[in-house]
Amino acid sequence: MGLFKRKLPAIQPGCRFVKAGDPPRKAWVVTRVWETVDGIPHARLENCIQQSESRLVSISVLNDPEFFIPAAEPTVEP
Repeated sequence: MGLFKRKLPAIQPGCRFVKAGDPPRKAWVVTRVWETVDGIPHARLENCIQQSESRLVSISVLNDPEFFIPAAEPTVEP
């Protein structure tokens, strides 16, 4: 099975996600990535609108489209 496993993009600080079912404007940005003592990689997410709101999730959850969807980078108007 490992032979056919698709390679997922690396999640790093600055990556943006939207929680499945939430409106696209409520995006979350990865601020930190680390591996816990049990070897499971995790990420800290901060709400892009309200930075005081944060979440800790495993990288496998971020890569699961049932929970989070990669968000488009915000566009900056000149």
